[in-house]
Amino acid sequence: MTSFAILGLTFAIVILSRFLLPQVQRTIRKWKAVLYIGCREPPRYHHKDPLGRDLFRRTIEAYKEHKFLDFTERLFQEHGNTFKTITEGKVLIKTRDPEVSKAVYTTFFDKFGLQPIRYEGGKGFFGDGILVTDGAQWKRSRTLIRPAFDIAHIANFNRLDRHVSRFLEILPQDGSTIDLLPLFKRLTLDLSSEFIFGKAMDALSSPESCKEFITAFTTAQRGVVMKPAAREKNWEASCQLVTKYVDDRVEEAIERASSAQKMSGGSAKYVRLVDELVKATQDRRALRYQVLSVFSPAHDTVAVTLGNLFFHLARNPLAWDRLRQELLPTAHHHRQCLETCILPCGGGADGKRPLLVEKGNIVETNFRLMQRGKSYWGEDAEEFRPERWENIRPTWEYTPFSGGPRICPAFKLVYTECEYIAAAMLREFSGLENRDSELAWIEERRLIFQSKNGTLVGLRR
Repeated sequence: MTSFAILGLTFAIVILSRFLLPQVQRTIRKWKAVLYIGCREPPRYHHKDPLGRDLFRRTIEAYKEHKFLDFTERLFQEHGNTFKTITEGKVLIKTRDPEVSKAVYTTFFDKFGLQPIRYEGGKGFFGDGILVTDGAQWKRSRTLIRPAFDIAHIANFNRLDRHVSRFLEILPQDGSTIDLLPLFKRLTLDLSSEFIFGKAMDALSSPESCKEFITAFTTAQRGVVMKPAAREKNWEASCQLVTKYVDDRVEEAIERASSAQKMSGGSAKYVRLVDELVKATQDRRALRYQVLSVFSPAHDTVAVTLGNLFFHLARNPLAWDRLRQELLPTAHHHRQCLETCILPCGGGADGKRPLLVEKGNIVETNFRLMQRGKSYWGEDAEEFRPERWENIRPTWEYTPFSGGPRICPAFKLVYTECEYIAAAMLREFSGLENRDSELAWIEERRLIFQSKNGTLVGLRR
């Protein structure tokens, strides 16, 4: 045998072992899953492009037209509760089935992760923070953050009362039209900055003083969910401005700890989240990214939730009146498969058969549509009808903070702030009127979706 023949044979063996053998192994796994366990393939989106660029282009167009959420809902209506697509050549399983979500986030938690999806896009802003990592790094972050939240969350009603009172004072007294969404954002920026750093940014009383920070923060958040080429030119500069602010606050916390000053002064209202984190570590880089991982959702989540709530209440005066009647007498996700596994459902045309998910496949849970499933919520699932909550006790049908080990550590804080602020406004104002000529809610993409037109209302005392 000549040297060329040997070389050719060697090359052929390499090709077989590198490309064909894994394919054969996958095929064998699939047949075993079908024959012995009863797995079935879910419905498929019929791509025109083998890499999935056709669906990607449709998705981008839907984003540009502010119709992504409606576009996604139509896909599920056409293909069922769980179906397969291709994105950038990878298998993407889309689902709105609560049982599939439960399996991914709890039963098979260790077999799925988000770091392969989020880390590259988010590391420029979140670094190695809890929002973009898996495994040992995530566990270290969780161990650092969760106890700090449990301590710092205690006795924060004084902080809430002070900032909400200031917020109510700046609302118009004459019923004139106002956009509540930016005001909610200024309020929650003050709340979150004082909760985390011990000093509010005074966005309510001095909006101009933190206008540059808010703009940079918005740009940084928006860029995290974009591909690098699509980001705004000032994205890196915006990230640097935000991280500089956080770094300065972290340095102050380390100085307080090193000088052995008392941080609470005997009163829980002075407890700072960053001080609790410093008790566990003084690694400045780690502290920066963990604080950013908390600060980012803490700022937007409550504000957007309240904006959406009052958007709908302004269009449903009967719901507003009933809430006031009840209140006055008393004084809120992708996972990449890290290890091949079989989910108990999601396969077959009806989604009831076991589903084989191979390593590298991505499972995308659509929480918005899962929380609007007519099989659980009723035929009027799309209607704003708060009364439905009187007779239901949802589990995985309603998971605004995700579930399982990765449930948001701040969910109690978010619930408390949303309830407190909403209750304060219901007590303060007897009437709420819609002042937006557009009745429909139009999406605007940020780290989370918000109302493109804000929350234009008139308030009556």
